[in-house]
Amino acid sequence: MASSNTQLSCADYHVAWICALADVELLPARLMLDEECPTPPYDTHYDENTYICGAIKGHAVVIATCPQGETGNVNAGRLTGSMFKTFPNIRMAVLVGIGGGIPQADVSEDSLENIHLGDVIVGWPGDGKPACVYHDRGRSKVDGKFELVGTMQNPDWRLTNALGILASDHELDQTTFQDQLERLRAHRKHKKKFAHPGLESDKLFRAAYHHVGEDRSNCVACEGSELIQRPSRNEDDKNTLVFHRGRIATGNSVIRDGELRDQISARCSGALCVEMEAAGVDVHRKCLVIRGISDYADSHKSDTWKSYAAGNAAAFTRELLCRIQPDTQLAQLCAHISSERCHRLAIYGLGGCGKTALALESAYRTRERQPTRAIFWVPVVSQESFEQAYQAIGTLLHIPGITDAKADVKGLVKARLSDEGSGQWLMIIDNADDVSILFDPLEKDNGVNRLVDYLPHSRKGSIVFTTRTRKAAIDLAGNNVVELSELNVLEAKEVLRTRLLPMHQTQLQNDKVVQEFLDILAFFALAIVQAAAFINKNNSTLSDYVSMYKDSERDAIGLLSKEFEDQGRYKDTKNPVATTWYISFKQLQRQDMLAAEYLSFMACTTGENIPASLLWPGNTRLATTEAIGTLDAYAFVTERQQQQQQKEGQCQERAFDIHRLVRLATQNWLREHNMWDIWANQALTRLVEVVPFGDYDKREIWTAYLPHAIYVVGLPELYELEDRILLLDRIGACEQTRGHYKAAQLAFLEGLKHKKNVLGKEHPHMLISMNNVAISISYQGRQAEAEKLHQETLALQEKVLGKEHPLTLMSMGYLASAVGNQGRHAEAEKLLQETLAVQEKVLGKEHPHTLSSMGN
Repeated sequence: MASSNTQLSCADYHVAWICALADVELLPARLMLDEECPTPPYDTHYDENTYICGAIKGHAVVIATCPQGETGNVNAGRLTGSMFKTFPNIRMAVLVGIGGGIPQADVSEDSLENIHLGDVIVGWPGDGKPACVYHDRGRSKVDGKFELVGTMQNPDWRLTNALGILASDHELDQTTFQDQLERLRAHRKHKKKFAHPGLESDKLFRAAYHHVGEDRSNCVACEGSELIQRPSRNEDDKNTLVFHRGRIATGNSVIRDGELRDQISARCSGALCVEMEAAGVDVHRKCLVIRGISDYADSHKSDTWKSYAAGNAAAFTRELLCRIQPDTQLAQLCAHISSERCHRLAIYGLGGCGKTALALESAYRTRERQPTRAIFWVPVVSQESFEQAYQAIGTLLHIPGITDAKADVKGLVKARLSDEGSGQWLMIIDNADDVSILFDPLEKDNGVNRLVDYLPHSRKGSIVFTTRTRKAAIDLAGNNVVELSELNVLEAKEVLRTRLLPMHQTQLQNDKVVQEFLDILAFFALAIVQAAAFINKNNSTLSDYVSMYKDSERDAIGLLSKEFEDQGRYKDTKNPVATTWYISFKQLQRQDMLAAEYLSFMACTTGENIPASLLWPGNTRLATTEAIGTLDAYAFVTERQQQQQQKEGQCQERAFDIHRLVRLATQNWLREHNMWDIWANQALTRLVEVVPFGDYDKREIWTAYLPHAIYVVGLPELYELEDRILLLDRIGACEQTRGHYKAAQLAFLEGLKHKKNVLGKEHPHMLISMNNVAISISYQGRQAEAEKLHQETLALQEKVLGKEHPLTLMSMGYLASAVGNQGRHAEAEKLLQETLAVQEKVLGKEHPHTLSSMGN
């Protein structure tokens, strides 16, 4: 065992190893660690325990122990009472030490099947009954029987799964018990301590026969005729670690009576071990009890076998933990964030496999470990989402000048975070799937810069990207990439366990059904989450879901998988999310039609940051709330946290994301049912209702609508041409308000094209659009081009509307401005004087337009 300077936080430890008897059980536990780490700071005012921290095969393990001198159950109670508060993320707890063996009434001819001193008893009978019971808690009944009251929580499923694998490996001679036992005896001074005491000292007397002589006399005065005759172990068996799975009885007193021991066994459904430490463990905590047999819980009890038994129990526990996959990817990600050598890392994998969840968990752990480190979340679904996030970061950091109309927001944020005086930070660039968004030249910057050029660099900062493709990951982070593939069996079961309601947890004990359930879902995180949500919502079962899945697959897989297969990058990958979604969507339509309509509408948007106000209200406020709640219950949408909304510089109203695969599946379903065109146009109509014609004072509201408006207006299925033209004009005005003049020009030009086809070149609405295009060109500094378009517009307005029409006069003012901006001030002044003269005649001297011209 080596010492390490690796400093983890209390939140990083997931395995608790409880040693209630420090004098016997602590040393072998420490010898099982691959390395010891510094104990993280914790509040010693309420937690008086002593902790040894370290690692076993990638698991962060905390060994908890108490000072010597008190009974085991008192120590265990003291340990667990505060340990789970100090280490809040403990997932697996093991209580490891010594106990008294209870020999079976029926003696086997195979000595390895009988319980002997030094054997290990694991508290997991596997018969559906409690693994650990309190033998001294209960009530006497009229018929003379004693009814037990109270049991401990069964162990964590990961431990019981690993136990089944270990038992199978043991049958195949594929364990490494000897390697673990060698860890006990590697040091010269430990060899004698953990050596086998000798077969001759393993004596089992009849239950009614009491010890003769002193307590520690090794039964030299006891009658040999009182020994129970059973097959003996041989010298070869001394080198074999023997373990038994069965029930463990626990209580508040030491048992030193063979007859009482046997009564306890009968009372506790054939318990194989009796001890007293587990009685002190918090009954609400899941814990696996592992006991090395140091005596037979009779009057012949001695200390001879204690160290050997404790060592075997520790060796068994290490072997068990070695069969459980640790959170290696999360650990790798957290290590990257803490490193000063690697400043960029990319996570890649199929959409829905958990990349964002992994990045989010790493962010939470980073915040727990380093509270002063700033964490920024930047979605890159579009250039607009990147810029919005940077605007929010700049506002959050109070960067001077960040709110100025002409501020270089991206440059200011990059400069601030690249300055090491800004301290430590972590930036997560999420959904970097389309690398062109980051790498294409920006038109607003005249093609000089790209978004990727605005990423900060500092020795105190780290950037984590999430993307669907390996190519994008390498482009963004070089060789520092992590592939997030499908879940392994244990990870998939953990996802299922955490998503199922407590009332459905018992189904996880049926390994065959669970395996089939996970197989049909291809161990895909999103599919498991959605399927579990369906089971919870409908009070269904895993087996029922498997049956429904198979029934619907024939109808749905061909319908919904085509677009996923056409993605190209994952042609050989199963696509279970489609049929998973289809089952839930049919149920959704039956239960809540408004929720189904909301989902159809959301599928027509970008799928990211959908404001609640973008959804039309239901007949009642309650109906709207229930519909959104139903979508969340089915895991179709996830609600954004208000804190995230605030960081992105948006109003703190409710907003939602729909997963891209759910969105694609919904779009497929709508197309196959000839409803896609209908919903696309309904989305268009709704956006026309909520997107204004540019309004600076309310920009925080409509900024969240804009990405959806841009997406919808570009859909080829739109047939509501009037609404399309209206929305294009509103997008142009909003972009112009935001200072995105190139984007404004493109929107106005697109609207102009449609107006020309429908209205003709000389229609007044056409002339307004021509002015809007010219103004957006002028704002880009292209004054000569703007002047030409203003002249063309003015000529048409004079012809169609007349020289005295307000729109004509407005165009004259715009033309004068374009001329003046080119340095031709005399010519501009003449145009303004002509304009002013007509305005005074037509509008009057007090009209705002007249006054504006006078000011110019």
